[in-house]
Amino acid sequence: MSNDGDVVIKDDLLTQIANLLKNSLNTQTSTHKLSDSLQISVKLNSQNYALWARMIRVAIGGKSKALLTHLSKNPPNQTDEKYEQWEQDDLVVFSWLIQNIVPSLASNLTEFPTAKTLWDALVVTYSSGKDKLQTFDLHVKANNFKQNSLPLEDFWIVMQGIWGEIKRRDPNPMTCAANITAYNTIRAEQKLFQFLNALDQKFDPIKKGNSQMGSLTNN
Repeated sequence: MSNDGDVVIKDDLLTQIANLLKNSLNTQTSTHKLSDSLQISVKLNSQNYALWARMIRVAIGGKSKALLTHLSKNPPNQTDEKYEQWEQDDLVVFSWLIQNIVPSLASNLTEFPTAKTLWDALVVTYSSGKDKLQTFDLHVKANNFKQNSLPLEDFWIVMQGIWGEIKRRDPNPMTCAANITAYNTIRAEQKLFQFLNALDQKFDPIKKGNSQMGSLTNN
């Protein structure tokens, strides 16, 4: 039969186990450091915000869903026991954002106090009325882009990226099925002309071949 001393020992042991588990969990939540690096293939510039924002959110979320909340949630009160850990994690997310912005822009963004304030500033700057101007710039880029000896596959990927960004910023405005089809046909022809115009001279036979043009348009 257990005496009072046995109960005290057992309670003390349970307390020690609980503290060990708590310390272990606290250690696991502190795995992200300022020295950690997060690089995506696209750095934010004045024309690629929509694509960049999606890619950086996916990258941060892939590291930790908890860290992704630093883009949307306000910080805890500074008196909160979790604030110190939150601040360390926020500095990590902030550094990841800065790492993936072109230096000419990043140099003007380092004074924001938190990752969320930086993120919100980028949303206001690049998701505002400037969209129309940026859409115009993308159309100009699509019209003026040249292959310049890029491998055909790489050149095609670049063109697809530009067209995809245009589509996201300037979607088909039609509502009637027939008009939607007609609009998409016009867009497809525009893409064909831009693609052919950008090809190197060695592809001139393709540019001049009506049959090839028809084949590309149907694709």
